[in-house]
Amino acid sequence: MLRLLLLGVCIVYLLASPRPAAADDDLLALLSGEFALQEGRYAEAARAYVAAAENSEAVALSERAARVALLAKDADLAERALARWTTLAPDALAVRQMAAVLALRRGDVDLATRELTALLKAEGEDNWKLALQALAGERAGAAAGAALERLIAADAIPPGIDATMGFGGLAQALDQDAAAATLAERLAERHPMRPQPWLWRAEIAHRRGEEEAALAAIQRALALPDLDTGMRLGAAAMLNELGRPADAAQALAQGEQEDATLAARAAYLARAEDSAALAALYAEVLGEEAQPRSPERLMLLGQLAELREAFTDARDWYQRLIDRDDIDDGLRGQAQLRRAVALERGGDLDAALASLHAYQGSGGEHGESLVGAHLLEAELLIRSHRHEDALAAYDRGLSTFEDDPDLLYGRALGLERLDRVDEAIATLRRLLELDPDNADVMNALGYTLADRTDQLDEARELIEQALAQRPDNAAILDSMGWVLFRQGQTQEALTHLRRAFELQRDAEIAAHLGEVLWRLGETDEARSIWRLGEELDADNRALKSTIERYLP
Repeated sequence: MLRLLLLGVCIVYLLASPRPAAADDDLLALLSGEFALQEGRYAEAARAYVAAAENSEAVALSERAARVALLAKDADLAERALARWTTLAPDALAVRQMAAVLALRRGDVDLATRELTALLKAEGEDNWKLALQALAGERAGAAAGAALERLIAADAIPPGIDATMGFGGLAQALDQDAAAATLAERLAERHPMRPQPWLWRAEIAHRRGEEEAALAAIQRALALPDLDTGMRLGAAAMLNELGRPADAAQALAQGEQEDATLAARAAYLARAEDSAALAALYAEVLGEEAQPRSPERLMLLGQLAELREAFTDARDWYQRLIDRDDIDDGLRGQAQLRRAVALERGGDLDAALASLHAYQGSGGEHGESLVGAHLLEAELLIRSHRHEDALAAYDRGLSTFEDDPDLLYGRALGLERLDRVDEAIATLRRLLELDPDNADVMNALGYTLADRTDQLDEARELIEQALAQRPDNAAILDSMGWVLFRQGQTQEALTHLRRAFELQRDAEIAAHLGEVLWRLGETDEARSIWRLGEELDADNRALKSTIERYLP
């Protein structure tokens, strides 16, 4: 069927040709090119198509030849096809787009800018998309960024919101934050009563570290009348990122209240530790007139009750959700897990474990929630220092969900906690076999080798690979500092550990940083760091062990 269709396409191309004497040869050549294209032999296809296009008056054929040559990355053939296409359709905007693409590939910024400017000035509301497509398709080359900067400097970008934000998004993708900021400022000046420009301006300012400017732009957007729910959620998210969760919740308290809005308000108020506002939100949702309550509202009421530490109420809301017939297995599974948490936090660990065991054996079909039930069981047992039982929970989960990465990872940590180091390392190696590029697994294995064995060279290699993927990850930086310390490179270790502690205040990082400082003679600072660590988590095993060794 495909080949008959291709044959029909090729015949249509050649019927437009005024050269009937050569039609048979041209048809065979074109068919050969199309078959080569379908089989991935792009160079051969490009040669056949360009040859056919040069013997035809069909505009569509010359366009296809140019695009095939572009796909084949053959600049000479693409130029030949473009020349033929230009002769047949000199005013076509797609011709200008192709000319811009080829100029960008050659690094000819002047010509590319002229062609793109012509596209942007052409009549038609959406012609700017052709210019944006050309630049975005060639963004890996330096010429695209240079051409974009020229277009922005010349104020050639159309003033509409979609066009300006489209080119601004490309500028951000190319790390041209100053150029994107220029576009955002222009857009806000041209459309001061529309919220999108102000929110975009806030996003760019936040990305550049200009927090006061970001806050001012968010406040300007929130004062406008036509802010929809999605925009309000975006504004709240930025306020939260700026460290203002209470303001984020307040922003969402205005306007229509949907499930996503109410859930986000609850999360922000919890982060702000505003118990009074959480109680008010709980009362607000509880007082809604709609009956019966939707599954989403029942879940929200359970979560709000949890946040207020009303665990009996939370348990009851989740049970009402579990008992519903109109919910899917995924939502029911979430409710089962949250109910178990509410039981445990309410002081009844045995009931929580029994609930999880019942769910695990229920024959439920939602695998993610069932895996979560085993993970949660292990977590609750670890909180109660029942580490052998936690390991058994991981093993039971793996008997059903073989090689599940989360269960394997938890099992590895449990084995290490029980000083079964060889088994822990073997489990982490299995995880790495299943997912060789996983930075978290590389780091876990590397850190375990560095901390619990003398295999320091392999440990460092693994941690370096993880760090290359995620250079600003606090846990990986901590591992890097620790393996350097174990290798005797104490000063280099200090640099990584300081950076890790800056990124994340963590008791285990504090243990490592304090030990390195102590070894370097900075004993007062070491004590200070350890005190901070104790404030974060006085029961942290690594911290307690370190302090006992140095301050017996």
